[in-house]
Amino acid sequence: MNIVLTSLEATAALARAMAACIDRSPFLPAVLMHGQLGAGKTTFVRELVQALPGSDSAEVSSPSFNLLNLYPTKPPVGHFDLYRTEGQGFSADLEEILLAPDHFCLVEWADHLPADCVPDSYIKMTWTVQGESRSVELSAHGREAQTVLDCVRNTMEA
Repeated sequence: MNIVLTSLEATAALARAMAACIDRSPFLPAVLMHGQLGAGKTTFVRELVQALPGSDSAEVSSPSFNLLNLYPTKPPVGHFDLYRTEGQGFSADLEEILLAPDHFCLVEWADHLPADCVPDSYIKMTWTVQGESRSVELSAHGREAQTVLDCVRNTMEA
């Protein structure tokens, strides 16, 4: 699935579609995001978290220095930023949250995620800057991820 986002509102619409699908899904596949600085990954996370129940007390920011922010939404969101971790491995505590079945995890700079920590089911988002717009390629890996991605596609088309 490829989407061109021409505005912040378009990014927010994609985030709201995914939040709606996650809110009503029994599956919580991780979202592994790839893309350069400034591509819109953190903006997407902010909009998605704000669209989930319980976001009133969630202040979304890039967790670059502590690697993980947990947001008290329903479901709880784990927001990882692995920008500064290339080649440093991944702690057991972080892996436990990433693989927790009751957390919805969003991973920025997922290319720094060690291969043995990649979940069985995940949605891959590849962000590309194209002038003032952003191109996002979404692909599902695993049945649960495909179910959620199909929901996102249907929600965006509605």
